[in-house]
Amino acid sequence: MGRKKIEDTKQYTLDISENYFQNLEEIVDYIAFEKHQPINAIKVGNGINKAMNKIIENPLIYSECENLPTKSKIYREATYKTWLIIFKLKKNHIMVLGVLSGKRKTSSFRKLK
Repeated sequence: MGRKKIEDTKQYTLDISENYFQNLEEIVDYIAFEKHQPINAIKVGNGINKAMNKIIENPLIYSECENLPTKSKIYREATYKTWLIIFKLKKNHIMVLGVLSGKRKTSSFRKLK
């Protein structure tokens, strides 16, 4: 009598760009060393990674990246606090491009393509 949960069996392949790791390191280093908040830096780094891992589960729930508009809407963004995780979704392939502050200029986003 209950409803059956329909599971999406779609599998995605994942690539993470070197740029993502570089961006994450810059964010964590800035918070830890410039802001003198090492514990907060660890929390932010872990939070960004957790948000990035959620992309793998269901990338279609994330909206199109407004700073990288395309007709096919392949560029999407996930958020963690003020940071945006930019990724590209083509068929069953996810490419995580980088992490940027949501306060950055549009030209910073174009460099991720």
